[in-house]
Amino acid sequence: MWWQTAKEKGLSPVDGAPLVALRLVFAGLILFSTLRFIAAGWVESQVVQPLVAFPFDWFSWLPRPGLFMAYGLFGAMAFGAILMLLNRPRLGALIFVVPFTYVELLDKTNYLNHYYFVSLMAGLFVFLPSRNQDAAGVPRFARDLPKLLLTLVYFYAGLAKLNADWMWEALPLAIWLPQHSDFPVVGPILTWPVTAYLFSWGGLIFDLFAGFALWSDRWRPWVYPVVVVFHLLTWFLFPIGVFPWVMMGSTLVFFSPSFHRGWLGRWTRMAIPEFRRSSCDSAANRWGLSLSMGFLLVQLALPWRFLAYPGDLFWTESGYRFSWRVMLMEKAGVAYFYAQDGEGREREVDLSGWFTPNQFKMMATQPDMIVQAAKWIKQHDLDMGLDTRRVRAEVWVGLNGKRSQLFVDPFVDLSQIEDAMWASRDWVLPLDSVVSMSEFRARKKQWRSQSEW
Repeated sequence: MWWQTAKEKGLSPVDGAPLVALRLVFAGLILFSTLRFIAAGWVESQVVQPLVAFPFDWFSWLPRPGLFMAYGLFGAMAFGAILMLLNRPRLGALIFVVPFTYVELLDKTNYLNHYYFVSLMAGLFVFLPSRNQDAAGVPRFARDLPKLLLTLVYFYAGLAKLNADWMWEALPLAIWLPQHSDFPVVGPILTWPVTAYLFSWGGLIFDLFAGFALWSDRWRPWVYPVVVVFHLLTWFLFPIGVFPWVMMGSTLVFFSPSFHRGWLGRWTRMAIPEFRRSSCDSAANRWGLSLSMGFLLVQLALPWRFLAYPGDLFWTESGYRFSWRVMLMEKAGVAYFYAQDGEGREREVDLSGWFTPNQFKMMATQPDMIVQAAKWIKQHDLDMGLDTRRVRAEVWVGLNGKRSQLFVDPFVDLSQIEDAMWASRDWVLPLDSVVSMSEFRARKKQWRSQSEW
């Protein structure tokens, strides 16, 4: 029976030193990242100061923190990371992941894949045995679960690169790399068209195979230096924060227990017990194995949810988030919103005093955020005593350097759209569609003449 085989394999005792080492490396990186976020003033600019937020679905009820609460949240994150360093990993991970994920859910504007990864990894440490004394022995599933998550992240990032723009046009790297032409020595090389293709195909091959190769004792010594070079290049060329360092540090978990015991013994003064092959077949560990398998199944399935939606994934972005699609497109847009009152009079809405520049940039290319903006406009107008009945938008977007086109139907009342998780975004115009000027004028005349009240 498959469950019996999985139980025997998953509950077999293994050396827990790699898990202890991963906990220390991960805690050190998230502590540094939290302190960096505070020192850079991003707590105020990204969390406190924005007047409007774009919360994730189902989390619009979360209260926006004021200045004191925001610094309290980041202080808790730092405290949680310190507890993880001080051998209180479960409590520390819980204290870290709750406020971290809370802040992450407040505004889609700030979504990054690596924030999602940090939430998942920190969440695992709430349950996994990673105290110093756990080096004496842990069930195999506990030690392998972070490895499986890392493998999944790399592999799905590679699968996402199997698209025509990435492979045959070297996009968006052909747009991004020449922007660094002023770099000393390598700047001119980055402007060569062949460089974008080498980076595109190199990234594709690396992501597809690196996670699997790290499991091999034979290939790991050769692959890990490539991991380091790959992530250093991405850190050097693109503004993605500490994520490359998180990946370089986390993938050390693939190395042997003796490797980790060696550096733990040299660089720390912690008491790390020797491995003892004792039974791990307990009720708690059986539950842990079951939950781990469920966690992996969710992570395996979630990136495929885009198949449930019609349209081009990169255009509609239905099912795009939480699927390890990293730096795959250059999407730029501009949005103009129009509010219509009960007498059919229409005005352009000035949002410059409400949305931050980054919110404008992100919102103009993401359909769900456009709908959220329209709903906010209508509600704000009603709160101000204005008779706003409908809100539409003229949004122009270009994907991977292509010409800009109308992104959403400019004559749909966006404030009435329920952009539910499984809803089809038929109000997003198809990629490469063309709306003639005569059609646009006719639709505009029809919009103004409609009377729905």
